[in-house]
Amino acid sequence: KRRLNSGLGPIWHIAQSQLYCVLSRLEREGLVKGRLESQGARPPRRVFSLTPAGEHAFWEWATSPVRHAREVRIELLAKLYFLRRHAPDRVPELLSAQAERLARLRARLSQRKALPTDDAVLARLTLGFRLALLSALLSWLEDAKVQLQKEVPDV
Repeated sequence: KRRLNSGLGPIWHIAQSQLYCVLSRLEREGLVKGRLESQGARPPRRVFSLTPAGEHAFWEWATSPVRHAREVRIELLAKLYFLRRHAPDRVPELLSAQAERLARLRARLSQRKALPTDDAVLARLTLGFRLALLSALLSWLEDAKVQLQKEVPDV
Protein backbone atom coordinates (compact mmCIF):
# COMPACT_ATOMS: atom_id res chain seq x y z
CA LYS A 1 0.00 0.00 0.00
CA ARG A 2 2.81 2.42 0.90
CA ARG A 3 4.59 1.81 -2.40
CA LEU A 4 1.34 2.22 -4.33
CA ASN A 5 0.53 5.52 -2.60
CA SER A 6 4.04 6.91 -3.04
CA GLY A 7 3.84 6.42 -6.81
CA LEU A 8 0.15 6.77 -7.56
CA GLY A 9 -0.74 9.18 -4.73
CA PRO A 10 -0.92 12.30 -6.90
CA ILE A 11 -3.07 10.42 -9.43
CA TRP A 12 -5.29 8.08 -7.48
CA HIS A 13 -5.98 7.86 -3.77
CA ILE A 14 -7.07 4.40 -2.73
CA ALA A 15 -8.17 3.64 0.82
CA GLN A 16 -6.72 0.52 2.44
CA SER A 17 -10.19 -1.02 2.75
CA GLN A 18 -10.82 -0.36 -0.95
CA LEU A 19 -7.45 -1.88 -1.87
CA TYR A 20 -8.17 -5.08 0.05
CA CYS A 21 -11.65 -5.30 -1.48
CA VAL A 22 -10.12 -5.05 -4.97
CA LEU A 23 -7.40 -7.59 -4.13
CA SER A 24 -10.02 -10.04 -2.79
CA ARG A 25 -12.03 -9.71 -6.00
CA LEU A 26 -8.91 -10.19 -8.14
CA GLU A 27 -8.01 -13.27 -6.10
CA ARG A 28 -11.51 -14.75 -6.57
CA GLU A 29 -11.14 -14.13 -10.32
CA GLY A 30 -7.78 -15.93 -10.35
CA LEU A 31 -5.82 -12.83 -11.35
CA VAL A 32 -3.74 -12.59 -8.16
CA LYS A 33 -2.67 -15.10 -5.55
CA GLY A 34 -2.25 -14.20 -1.89
CA ARG A 35 0.08 -15.84 0.60
CA LEU A 36 0.90 -15.17 4.23
CA GLU A 37 4.38 -13.88 5.01
CA SER A 38 5.86 -14.06 8.51
CA GLN A 39 6.89 -10.78 10.15
CA GLY A 40 8.57 -12.04 13.32
CA ALA A 41 6.65 -10.95 16.42
CA ARG A 42 4.05 -9.08 14.38
CA PRO A 43 1.06 -10.82 12.78
CA PRO A 44 1.78 -12.29 9.34
CA ARG A 45 0.98 -10.07 6.40
CA ARG A 46 -0.76 -11.09 3.21
CA VAL A 47 1.37 -10.63 0.09
CA PHE A 48 -0.17 -10.75 -3.37
CA SER A 49 1.37 -11.64 -6.71
CA LEU A 50 -0.01 -11.83 -10.23
CA THR A 51 -1.00 -15.18 -11.67
CA PRO A 52 -0.23 -15.83 -15.36
CA ALA A 53 -3.85 -14.87 -16.15
CA GLY A 54 -3.44 -11.74 -14.03
CA GLU A 55 -0.26 -10.77 -15.82
CA HIS A 56 -1.99 -11.18 -19.18
CA ALA A 57 -4.97 -9.09 -18.00
CA PHE A 58 -2.62 -6.43 -16.61
CA TRP A 59 -0.75 -6.02 -19.91
CA GLU A 60 -4.02 -5.93 -21.87
CA TRP A 61 -5.29 -3.19 -19.58
CA ALA A 62 -2.02 -1.21 -19.35
CA THR A 63 -1.44 -1.05 -23.10
CA SER A 64 -5.01 -0.22 -24.16
CA PRO A 65 -6.26 3.36 -24.45
CA VAL A 66 -9.12 4.41 -22.20
CA ARG A 67 -12.53 4.57 -23.82
CA HIS A 68 -13.81 7.91 -22.53
CA ALA A 69 -12.28 11.33 -21.90
CA ARG A 70 -13.39 11.18 -18.25
CA GLU A 71 -11.11 8.14 -17.74
CA VAL A 72 -7.94 10.00 -18.71
CA ARG A 73 -7.45 11.73 -15.34
CA ILE A 74 -7.11 8.55 -13.28
CA GLU A 75 -6.98 5.47 -15.48
CA LEU A 76 -4.69 6.69 -18.27
CA LEU A 77 -2.31 8.30 -15.77
CA ALA A 78 -2.25 5.04 -13.77
CA LYS A 79 -1.41 3.15 -16.96
CA LEU A 80 1.43 5.60 -17.63
CA TYR A 81 2.69 5.08 -14.08
CA PHE A 82 2.91 1.31 -14.51
CA LEU A 83 4.23 1.35 -18.06
CA ARG A 84 6.98 3.84 -17.20
CA ARG A 85 8.17 1.45 -14.50
CA HIS A 86 7.70 -1.89 -16.24
CA ALA A 87 7.70 -1.28 -20.01
CA PRO A 88 8.77 2.30 -20.82
CA ASP A 89 9.17 1.40 -24.49
CA ARG A 90 5.38 0.85 -24.65
CA VAL A 91 4.48 4.37 -23.46
CA PRO A 92 4.66 6.10 -26.89
CA GLU A 93 2.42 3.41 -28.38
CA LEU A 94 -0.18 3.94 -25.64
CA LEU A 95 -0.08 7.72 -26.02
CA SER A 96 -0.50 7.45 -29.80
CA ALA A 97 -3.38 4.97 -29.49
CA GLN A 98 -5.04 7.23 -26.92
CA ALA A 99 -4.67 10.26 -29.19
CA GLU A 100 -6.20 8.33 -32.10
CA ARG A 101 -9.18 7.26 -29.99
CA LEU A 102 -9.83 10.77 -28.69
CA ALA A 103 -9.39 12.30 -32.16
CA ARG A 104 -12.01 9.88 -33.56
CA LEU A 105 -14.37 10.82 -30.74
CA ARG A 106 -13.79 14.54 -31.37
CA ALA A 107 -14.41 14.06 -35.12
CA ARG A 108 -17.70 12.24 -34.41
CA LEU A 109 -18.82 14.92 -31.98
CA SER A 110 -17.87 17.77 -34.30
CA GLN A 111 -20.29 16.36 -36.91
CA ARG A 112 -23.18 16.91 -34.52
CA LYS A 113 -25.09 20.15 -34.51
CA ALA A 114 -26.15 19.66 -30.90
CA LEU A 115 -26.76 17.01 -28.30
CA PRO A 116 -30.32 15.72 -27.86
CA THR A 117 -32.07 17.82 -25.20
CA ASP A 118 -35.02 20.17 -24.85
CA ASP A 119 -32.65 23.09 -24.09
CA ALA A 120 -30.87 24.11 -27.31
CA VAL A 121 -28.51 26.56 -25.61
CA LEU A 122 -27.44 24.00 -23.02
CA ALA A 123 -26.99 21.43 -25.80
CA ARG A 124 -24.63 23.77 -27.70
CA LEU A 125 -22.74 24.61 -24.51
CA THR A 126 -22.39 20.94 -23.62
CA LEU A 127 -21.19 20.01 -27.08
CA GLY A 128 -18.74 22.92 -27.05
CA PHE A 129 -17.47 21.82 -23.64
CA ARG A 130 -16.92 18.25 -24.76
CA LEU A 131 -15.12 19.35 -27.93
CA ALA A 132 -12.91 21.76 -25.96
CA LEU A 133 -12.11 19.04 -23.43
CA LEU A 134 -11.14 16.59 -26.17
CA SER A 135 -8.97 19.24 -27.85
CA ALA A 136 -7.25 19.99 -24.54
CA LEU A 137 -6.62 16.29 -23.92
CA LEU A 138 -5.19 15.85 -27.42
CA SER A 139 -2.91 18.84 -26.87
CA TRP A 140 -1.80 17.38 -23.52
CA LEU A 141 -1.06 14.00 -25.15
CA GLU A 142 1.14 15.68 -27.77
CA ASP A 143 2.96 17.61 -25.05
CA ALA A 144 3.42 14.40 -23.03
CA LYS A 145 4.96 12.67 -26.06
CA VAL A 146 7.43 15.55 -26.53
CA GLN A 147 8.36 15.64 -22.84
CA LEU A 148 8.89 11.88 -22.70
CA GLN A 149 11.04 11.92 -25.85
CA LYS A 150 13.31 14.52 -24.22
CA GLU A 151 13.56 12.56 -20.98
CA VAL A 152 16.95 11.12 -20.10
CA PRO A 153 16.51 7.48 -19.09
CA ASP A 154 17.63 6.42 -15.62
CA VAL A 155 20.84 4.41 -15.78
